[in-house]
Parts: sequence; C-alpha cells; structure tokens
Amino acid sequence: MIDNLPSDASSEEVRRLRRRLDRERAARLEAEAIAEAGTLRLFEHQRRLELTQAIATAANSMEDPLEAFRFALERICAYSGFTMGHVWTVEEASSPASMTSSGIWFTALPPDTAFAQQTATLRTGHGEGLPGRVLATGRALWTEDMTQEPDCPRAEGARLAGIRAGFAFPALIGEEPVAVLEFFQNRISAPDEALLETLDRIAAVLGRVVERHLASLRLKRNNELAAQRDAAEQASQAKSAFLATTSHEVRTPLNAVLGLAQALRREPLTTRQHELTDGILESGEMLLRLLNSVLEMSKIEAGEATLMLADFDLTNMLRSIVSIWTPRASELCVDLELEIIGLAPGLVRSDRGRIEQTLVNLVSNAVKFTPPRSAIIIRAMPTDDGARLEVLDGGPGVPEADRERIFRPFEQTQDGRSAGGAGLGLSICAGNVRLLGGEIGCDKDELGRSRFWFTCALSPSQGDADGSSETVETIKIRPGLRILAAEDNLANRRVLQVLLGPSEVDITFAEDGAEAIEALRAGRFDFILMDANMPVMDGVEAVRQIRAEDLAGGAPIHMLTANVFDDDVTRYLAAGADGILTKPIQLIELFRVLASVPLLARAAA
Repeated sequence: MIDNLPSDASSEEVRRLRRRLDRERAARLEAEAIAEAGTLRLFEHQRRLELTQAIATAANSMEDPLEAFRFALERICAYSGFTMGHVWTVEEASSPASMTSSGIWFTALPPDTAFAQQTATLRTGHGEGLPGRVLATGRALWTEDMTQEPDCPRAEGARLAGIRAGFAFPALIGEEPVAVLEFFQNRISAPDEALLETLDRIAAVLGRVVERHLASLRLKRNNELAAQRDAAEQASQAKSAFLATTSHEVRTPLNAVLGLAQALRREPLTTRQHELTDGILESGEMLLRLLNSVLEMSKIEAGEATLMLADFDLTNMLRSIVSIWTPRASELCVDLELEIIGLAPGLVRSDRGRIEQTLVNLVSNAVKFTPPRSAIIIRAMPTDDGARLEVLDGGPGVPEADRERIFRPFEQTQDGRSAGGAGLGLSICAGNVRLLGGEIGCDKDELGRSRFWFTCALSPSQGDADGSSETVETIKIRPGLRILAAEDNLANRRVLQVLLGPSEVDITFAEDGAEAIEALRAGRFDFILMDANMPVMDGVEAVRQIRAEDLAGGAPIHMLTANVFDDDVTRYLAAGADGILTKPIQLIELFRVLASVPLLARAAA
C-alpha cells in the first residue's frame, strides 16, 4: 500500500506509516510471547499440581514409608528430568541428628563406583554436603555443581561418576526431618525455585506416611506390651499357684517328719538316740527355713520381700550347717572345715533364714565343684556392722568376665551348665544379700583358691532368741481341753495325736469341713484347729459356715495349714479365723496358743 502512494506523497508520511506497522508487529509478537509464557506457566503449574497430587494419593494409600519414598523418586525424576534419586533416613534417637542410606535408588549406580560405595557407608549429619544442609534447615535446597559443594564428603565420588547438579528435600513430621530425598544429573543447572517450593509442600505429605507408620508401630508395640503384661500376669498367677502347691506338698510330709521327731525327742532316749533325733530336727528345721526363703524369691523379684528378723546364735548356725553338710562332703572325699575368726558367740538379730539359705547355696556349689581330696573352708569374721562369710573351695573358680553376670537369674558359666542346675541359686543369694543390706561377690584368695563371699548387717539381740528358756515342758495346757481338729491327712492327724497326747487334752478329729460342722452341731469344744485344703468342704468355707451359724460357741478357730501366703492369710481372717498356725507345726507356738484357751466346753456343761 505504501508503494501505491501518490508520487508527490511525503517521504515523512511513509516513514510514519512504517513505524506504525513495526509497532503493531512488535505488539503482536509481545502479546503472543506473553500468551505463550502464560500458557507455559499454567502448564508447568498444572504439572507440579499433578506431581503433588500423584505423590499425595499414593502416599495416602501406602503403609510403608520406603514404598512412598520409592514412588516419589520415580515421579520427581520423571518431572524434573534428573536421572538419579536416592533416599537418606534419619536415625532414631541420634543426637545430634544423623542419617544413613536407606538403600533405595531410582537409578542404581554400579556397586563398585566410589559415589555408590561412599553413599552406602556414609553416616552424615547437619551441614555435611547437600543432604546435611537439608537436614539442618528442613527446607528443599539446590546445588548447581555438587563437585564444588563445600564440606561435601562425596564431592570426589560425584566427579568420578559424572554427577553435577542436584537438589534435595526432607520428609517432615512437623518441623523435624525424618528422611531426605536427593536427586542428581550429569550437567550443571541453575536452581528451579518453583520446583523447590513444590518439594517443600511434598515434604509434609511424605512425613505423614512416616508419622502413620510410627503410630502403627507404637500401637503394635503397645499391643505387644499389653499381651506381654497379660502373659506376665498369667505367669505370675501360675507361679503363685505352683509355689502354693509346692509349699503345701513339701510342708505336709515335713510336718510329719518334724512332728514325730519332736514327739520322739520327748521320749526317754539314750544319749546317742537324742543326738540322732536332734540331727533330724536340725535338718528338718533348716529345710523349712530354706523352703520359706525360696518361696520369698517371687517377692524379692517384685520388690515386695521383707526381712523376718529374730534373735539367733550365728556361730551355732554355722556349726549346724557344717554338721549337716559334712557327711555329703565326706562321701566325695572332701574335707569341710569351719574357721571363726574374731566372731564372738552369742545372740544377734537378723533374718536367719536368708543368711542360712545364702550360705547353704554357696556350700552346695562348693561341694559340687571341689575335686576329691581337697578342702572346703567356711570362714566367718566380723565387720563394722555385721559379719563377712566366705566359702573357699578347690574348684576351678569363675572367670573374671563372668563374675558379675552369674548372680543374675538363669546365668551360668560353662562349668555351671556342665554340673547341672537351673542357674537360680546365686541369683537367690544376691536377692537375699540385698535385703540383708550387704554385698556378695566371688574372687580368688591369696592362695589362688576360689572364694565366694557375702556380708550382712547384724543388730544387737532383743531377747526373743530361738534359745529362749521357754520350752514345751514349761508351757501348761489345761487338762481336759476339748479340741476339734479338722485334718484330712492321716499322718498329720497322727502327729497331732502324738504331740498333744501327753498334755491330757481331748482331741476329736474330722476329715473334712463338713464333718467338722457336724461335730460342732453335736457337741461343744474349747478350741478348733482347721486345715485349709480338704475334700468335700475346705477349711475356709467351713469356717465361714461355722461363723454364719454361730456353731463355735465362743471357741477360737485357728487355721493349721501349709498355705501361708499373704493372700491366703487374708482369706482365712476374712472367713472368720482368729489366727493361723503353720505347718510344719511349731510346737512351742501351738502350745502357747492352747495355754491361753479357757475350758469353755466344761463351763457350758
């Protein structure tokens, strides 16, 4: 059109029109460029939204965080064009926080490359290379050239592998990184700020997978702990039932042994017969104390055990132990010797049963491990607040590395396993000594002999010793006292008959609780002895019915039983019992109770 202008047209007009045309063309091109850039921004924004949505959807359906991380690696590499991705996991309870490789790669490097080997073995922390800076800041970061990164432990490996640009971002729970995902390519590249912003949003998405996983693990652990607690409670109940049964089954025959031996002791015997009878009683009473101490082990484990303090002569106790164990040692051609160094005879106050049990366990081990034609020495000496007791033997001893653990339950050395046993003896000793306020250990003496030792606190006597001047003969029971004894065991009935016969009391026996109730309906009694475990009707139910029908007529009721755990005693008293006497029968204790009973039946008559 410009060419068809009249010849006389001004050249200035031509230039004006051309400038106008150029402006229009430039404006059109700019508008097209703006529209294209806007479309591109919308497209990239849509891609980032799709990336975020895809990872969020997958993460919400996944239980395993590592699966979610692997999916995120693939999608982010596909979006960004970066060819390699890897995941670091933050170590739990590490302080300061540190990370190790999860082993998850998007593009696996050859395992022999320096970069792959460094990554697999590296433990990185705050500020160390790109992942360390992400760990420190909790934000997505970019590096244009990893080989130029300051404080980068993998810079040389990256150079050899041809790795240059990279970026990384965390998986966050709140503001705490729990993993770091890193990505690389083989050329230098400027930061993509929009991508980094998107990754900061994805950080929380992946963190929620980890959070759900940890919550699931906590729930599982809580369920497991609850199951373990239930199992422990069931085991505790089973143990208590076992201990109660064991107590009853052992105490019943032991009651007969000790009862008959006590009755025999009151007969006219020769000096030798008295010695033999005293030996039976000493051994039986020691067995009873050991049984009581073993039954206390469960209380020691639960921290509920208490000392049973009484006055006794420690030197006499030591001589008794040596006397009882000498025949067994002699059978094995082993000498058993007692050395009392500076320990004055006389009464002291402590828990005799625990001291005795501890020393017996140590002597038993010494006899087990000492070779023939050797000696075992029991040595006692005073300390500032009590005594130190030692058992020296000719056995192999305990290696120094094992000396602490052998006092834990079920722990044994190789020699201990070969000799048999459950590995409980020394743990019982350790529990006893803790209660006694002492220490226990093992070492070698100056001659190289194996030595087990323990200390215990001793208090001054309070005058209630087992050597009291009170005896059965000095306790007076009223002749003609009418006693009803409910006892199903024939041997135990025989023991009561033999023990109480010389006292001129009148005993009526019932073989179960129902018979005892019928006897009370038929006649009056001054005193009632009631066994706990009997057929037809047990003692607790019988006492409950006697109290309900007021059949006792004022006569006291004492349980005579082998079951004397705390909960048993509570049941007996709640049923209406006035007191508890234990089996094996403590004759002085029984006579003291009977001496306090008035003749109710005679008064009523």
